[in-house]
Amino acid sequence: MILKTRGVSLERERLEVLLRRLPKTHALYKDAKEDYYNDSAGIGGEQRFDDYVASSRLPYPHIFLHNVSLRSFQAFQLDSLMITPWCLYIFEVKNMSGRLRFQQSPLQLIQTKDDGSVIGRKSPIEQIDTNEWLLDEWLRASGVYMPLRSVLVLSYPKQIPENVPDTHTILFSHQLPMFLNKLRSESAVTDLSEMAKLANKILAAHSDYVPKPICSNPAYPLQAMIRGVWCVACGRIGMKRTYGTWLCPFCGESDKHAHVQAIQDWHRLTGGPITNRMCREVLQIEDRHLAKRLLRDMDLKKKGTFKGAKYVLEASCSYRL
Repeated sequence: MILKTRGVSLERERLEVLLRRLPKTHALYKDAKEDYYNDSAGIGGEQRFDDYVASSRLPYPHIFLHNVSLRSFQAFQLDSLMITPWCLYIFEVKNMSGRLRFQQSPLQLIQTKDDGSVIGRKSPIEQIDTNEWLLDEWLRASGVYMPLRSVLVLSYPKQIPENVPDTHTILFSHQLPMFLNKLRSESAVTDLSEMAKLANKILAAHSDYVPKPICSNPAYPLQAMIRGVWCVACGRIGMKRTYGTWLCPFCGESDKHAHVQAIQDWHRLTGGPITNRMCREVLQIEDRHLAKRLLRDMDLKKKGTFKGAKYVLEASCSYRL
């Protein structure tokens, strides 16, 4: 049983906005693009994991929770958690290309990419051990005492793990159905009813990760961001308001609601409300009455009146700083 799916990746949305609005000449554009590729690879790896889980028919009671964020001594995030009658399984999913050498002392992952570049990364072994410790503390604080086991899942066989520690279970995604089916039922420490209560307790404590506003990072100042309305058809910024719609001068596409994405981009950038003047700057228009009408039609929460009016996108109110 899958009780919680992953939902939309707000981090990916944040990176998409950054790549839309950051000039390609910016010193950190390549870094932002690399972050986007890595995040996309991670999402792809998690989707592959989810597909294999969904296709598995397991002979024992179980509950899957994907993408769980909790707080113990500190906040921690679990890619996937499986509740069984005898223990909890924590799954950490990694999708990184090339050779992956697990260094033991100090704990580190050395990634050698296909182009020969070498990157030192935090060890997934350290990550799953930390998550297991934090989850155990969280469970004990909640009055729950259950054994925990961790599994590191590599998304594709083209990933080449080296110096793999025999202290941890590591497998590829395609091996997941067989691994899950071969798990032998052990002495139960809980029943299905208590499993469901635990799952609901975890869901109640779960807090969706909300990325910080992009421009809260001094490396990405607001003044560096490109203003204008983005064309979804050709991916360029610069649509013009013409006869009640937005027209792209590059590809000829028209979109009556293209301004909505631009306003949402502004909230991803700043995390704050938008005024009429800011709206005109973002959309690159001069008519304040048009700006007022567009903001009003988006059904944003309005604060203040007249020139002091500000419009708040509800989703931006919960940015975690």
